Amino acid sequence: MLSTDARTDMYCLHGLGIELSCEVPALAAQIEHALGPFLSDVLPPGFARTIGTILPYEQSAVLRHLSNAARRVSNDDDLIELYQDGERFWLVDERVGLIEMNLLRGTWRSWVLPRAGADPVRLVDTAVLWPLAQLLRPKGVYLVPAASVARAGWGVMIVAPFGIEPELRTLIRAGYRVLGQRWTAIREEGSRLELMHLPGQVERLRPPHLRGADAGPWEGWVDLTHEHLGCSQNHAYCDAVLVADPGRRPRAHLTELSPPRAVEILRAGWPMPELHPSRRFTQLPMKLAQRARCCQLQMSRQGEDLLVLLDSLRYHGRGPTNPANPARHANPARHATPDAAVA
Repeated sequence: MLSTDARTDMYCLHGLGIELSCEVPALAAQIEHALGPFLSDVLPPGFARTIGTILPYEQSAVLRHLSNAARRVSNDDDLIELYQDGERFWLVDERVGLIEMNLLRGTWRSWVLPRAGADPVRLVDTAVLWPLAQLLRPKGVYLVPAASVARAGWGVMIVAPFGIEPELRTLIRAGYRVLGQRWTAIREEGSRLELMHLPGQVERLRPPHLRGADAGPWEGWVDLTHEHLGCSQNHAYCDAVLVADPGRRPRAHLTELSPPRAVEILRAGWPMPELHPSRRFTQLPMKLAQRARCCQLQMSRQGEDLLVLLDSLRYHGRGPTNPANPARHANPARHATPDAAVA
């Protein structure tokens, strides 16, 4: 993975300029997949830009960019360590390497280990998209590691701690369009929040097979917009936010939350630590709780159940509903099963 070959590209991501230099060729294809649609030949003079550099890990170079005054920042992810010195932050991930971010200057450097323990998708998540999310947020665009879909003008974001490939496939077949499979961009548009498209992939679920049997080669990631042409969408207003509990259960369940409770659940289930020099929480969960219907979601082992719950949420007002009761559905009653419930 080590190389001295550098490639610098310019991007205009939903109106924000990015300059990215990469000296790790093994990540080039995945970076192109994640940011390729935003590639720009040149950014206008004076156009503010966020500058990132992806480098092979070299201990002597890394040590020159550390600070003895840095203090550890608490976070809920046991797999990473965060440190802060003023407006500078460092993320240490043994599966990836080290990332340095300067929130004031809008720059970051990522040093990627030569034998990183993560695949290219997760490497780009951590070395590129994660620091971009921290640096673009003050400029008005939030990058959130969450899926988002829309149908007939109704947009929903799904925050889940595991892959939801079966659910996304079912939603696509039912007429939903994909804004984000793994990451979603969000921007304030007047009094509403707008979900904006980001390219991505989902982790494919491996089919069951006998223990010890040779299951053959397995491709772990798939871009559903390549398999289902025309299923993507550029933007939609955020009407609902679903926060999934860890793990799947035999029965799916959805509970709509009051705004104060929604803020608590969103903060507790937020999919990434967000860095601020002087405060702990980002303002996005509060904005989502105030401007969208927020729900706590328990997902089942059946991908079709999420479609039932979304239809019930969309076509009913607040309060308890039962998607198993066809008389109460405006038109999706044919999807209802007794295995999913909305409270």
